[in-house]
Amino acid sequence: MRKKSEKLPRAFERYSQQEVDLILSLVPTYANVRNLAKSLGRSKDALEVVYHFAYSGKWLKRDLGEMEKHQDNIITKIAKSKKKLGIFIGHEPK
Repeated sequence: MRKKSEKLPRAFERYSQQEVDLILSLVPTYANVRNLAKSLGRSKDALEVVYHFAYSGKWLKRDLGEMEKHQDNIITKIAKSKKKLGIFIGHEPK
């Protein structure tokens, strides 16, 4: 069982919409991922997954199809953020 690390104070916590907006407002480079991980208290792997979902049309489209409109999780937050920021790479949320 994975445990929360002292190095990662926000590990296993839900992302806020503002965090997802901040993450996706930056270009997905190794330096940005490293800096965001340190600033947000998350792991680099967790941030890479957010970017993979945002820029992979197949993952986001498949998972959004299984979601209800009222659900509030990382997938729906990524879709809202993409629409708000005008990101058109990958799946375009309706």
